[in-house]
Amino acid sequence: MLERLGTQKHERALGEQELKRRKLEQKVIERQHQREQHQREVEREQREREREREQHEYRMLQMRMVMLQRSQGAPVMQNQPSFDGFGLLAELNDPTLSSASSYST
Repeated sequence: MLERLGTQKHERALGEQELKRRKLEQKVIERQHQREQHQREVEREQREREREREQHEYRMLQMRMVMLQRSQGAPVMQNQPSFDGFGLLAELNDPTLSSASSYST
């Protein structure tokens, strides 16, 4: 009977150790998850700062262009759409096209 009680105590102690091991593993997993979340947040903040920096640089470039145009006496066009992608700007500036259009009456 004493031997059986000893075996039960031993099994109980093993069970408690297993439970402690599982809890520790869970803590390790949770900490890893927290580190990964933190890393993702840091990366997101870095991307946001980079985007803000690029926007700032773009606005500064626009300001420099306006100031340069003004210093050269050129008319400043605010919010001018770009037609380069359509090839229209090149057409408008094409010297081979006369100002008198064949569509005029």
